[in-house]
Amino acid sequence: MYLSNLKVTGFRCFDEAFDISFGDGLNVIVGENGAGKTAIISAIRQLFQDSESGRYSISSDDFFCAFQSGAVAATDFVIKADFEGLKLKEKVALLPWTGGTDRATLNLQAENKEKRGRYKKTMWGGTAKGSQFDPELVELIQCIYLPPLRDAESKLTNGRQSRLSKLLKAINRNELKECRKNEEAHPLEEKFKSFNETLATDEQLSIKKANALISEHLGKAIGHHFGQSTRIQFAESDFTKIVESLTLLFFPDMSEQDQGLFRSLSQNSLGYNNLLYIASILAELTLDDIDEEEGLLFKLLLIEEPEAHLHPQLQIRLLDHLKSVANDDNNVQVVVTSHSTVLASSVDIDSIIHLSRSTPPIATPLRLCDVLDTSKQFINRWLDVTKSNLLFASGVILVEGIAEQMLIPVLAKEILKNQVIGKRSLEDQGISTINLNGIYFKHFMRFYCNLTGLEDEDDQDGINIPIRCSGITDLDPPKKVSVTDGEGNEVLTPLKPFDGNIPDGENHALRLVETISASNNTRLFVSKYKTLEYDLAMEGNNAAVMAEILASLWPKPKTGSSLVFDELTRIASIDWLEKSSEEKSHAAYEILKRVDDANVGKGVFAQVLTDKIANGDCLIKIPEYIQKAIFWASSIECEAVE
Repeated sequence: MYLSNLKVTGFRCFDEAFDISFGDGLNVIVGENGAGKTAIISAIRQLFQDSESGRYSISSDDFFCAFQSGAVAATDFVIKADFEGLKLKEKVALLPWTGGTDRATLNLQAENKEKRGRYKKTMWGGTAKGSQFDPELVELIQCIYLPPLRDAESKLTNGRQSRLSKLLKAINRNELKECRKNEEAHPLEEKFKSFNETLATDEQLSIKKANALISEHLGKAIGHHFGQSTRIQFAESDFTKIVESLTLLFFPDMSEQDQGLFRSLSQNSLGYNNLLYIASILAELTLDDIDEEEGLLFKLLLIEEPEAHLHPQLQIRLLDHLKSVANDDNNVQVVVTSHSTVLASSVDIDSIIHLSRSTPPIATPLRLCDVLDTSKQFINRWLDVTKSNLLFASGVILVEGIAEQMLIPVLAKEILKNQVIGKRSLEDQGISTINLNGIYFKHFMRFYCNLTGLEDEDDQDGINIPIRCSGITDLDPPKKVSVTDGEGNEVLTPLKPFDGNIPDGENHALRLVETISASNNTRLFVSKYKTLEYDLAMEGNNAAVMAEILASLWPKPKTGSSLVFDELTRIASIDWLEKSSEEKSHAAYEILKRVDDANVGKGVFAQVLTDKIANGDCLIKIPEYIQKAIFWASSIECEAVE
């Protein structure tokens, strides 16, 4: 059994009906701040008695209210939860919720009418609101919520609500019942009673002497008629009082020889205390005998930002363990919200639910995008921390390499600087430039559009992440072409494309251009001539600027002259605004050749060019295909600047 779907209307940021689908096991909800991740968790909490934090009381803030002057809050909110994967015993127990079907439904409606500090709410199972509702059925589902700012230390220290006492009571539940039935003391109570007797009689411990002194002075102070007996001992010998008095200590080193080096929780780090807290909860959730004893059908763990205070390696280890706990054997489902690119990069694609900050918000479970298994396998291998940033962006620009990743954001500032406030850079808009380290567009673009008509691949028919996605790729025509020399012989010569002489490209990603052109959110933009650096050099007077940078980076000879340096200096001295496209092609070829040379490299050249543009040290004319890609990702209807 698992929570399969949640539908929310009029609650928090969800005005219209919001729908989110969950999978069994582990679910990780990712997205921008303000998209509604916490609202989803809060909606689930409204349905259950949270065993860790208590019932989530309704407040005025829970009713949707538009963020504008004079807006009126919603008159009510409705939350509907569907459960699937029910076993026979679960179908029988939840029959009022199923109506004889394979799906159980729990509903809640709250009216925005406060009376004596409370809001009227109605719960019902199944489809008939007027049917009789048994609140005890809700108790068959255990819900535990861990907020993003967890005070783990206070939860772990001794006291009535300590996590440790709850766990020990849960572990000993059956044994305690049997002892009470037989009017016997629990073994722990017997040991404490015996220990307290030893304290009171052992002369070496000075407890007996302290007891006698206190009694003596008390008798002298108030007389024997009003006197009271005293006794120094540890906690009361009742099981509950004993476990509530116990304190959890931790050991910095788990080796046997260092078991005496314990510390208190106050000396522990916030991250490790969080791990101890979560571990104690997972320990209780995986106790099978408690499920049978209490008749629990299903356990739901809600965690906001489990990455809090944890370094990357611990984030990954914790997520792996949560995945192992969230399975059918334990009857546990885990729903996590996260802002961590580390977690997003390490979790399986099918476990991720993308939440867009749109109006209204849209939840996209990536498992429903109908992505081919080959693409899933690729992305699961390659979705590193950098690439996983696309799951938290409001728009993405996919690029082939490090040069584009560095240059695109600064070029975007140049063409967006005259746009409306809030759209003057990619950062302003929350748009991420993602370096794919290759021509892997089809794997990533499948999440933003359905790819159809591709040779040897099934047509895609799934849902898509509803944000703008641009791809920027190179035409990549042949590096050499066959020409006839003066003697009539066919020879291979380097290709230098120019207007009127642009061969077809060999980039296999080009086949995507047509199939995605009709999609709502995705486009792939291709360089006009050859590659990024070549096309940059073909625009305006860019060749002079680029050649000057290359000359400054090129190794200077200790003696004599350098033909390469001299050629770069010559190109830098020319006004290319007055030159033809064919003339520029020779300079562009020379520039690309030197950028690709081991003496410079694309990354180094892009970094220097990026810095110069950002500092206002040079003017660059931006190729049309790059402008269009930036405008598309920015949802700006604008023509490229000549």
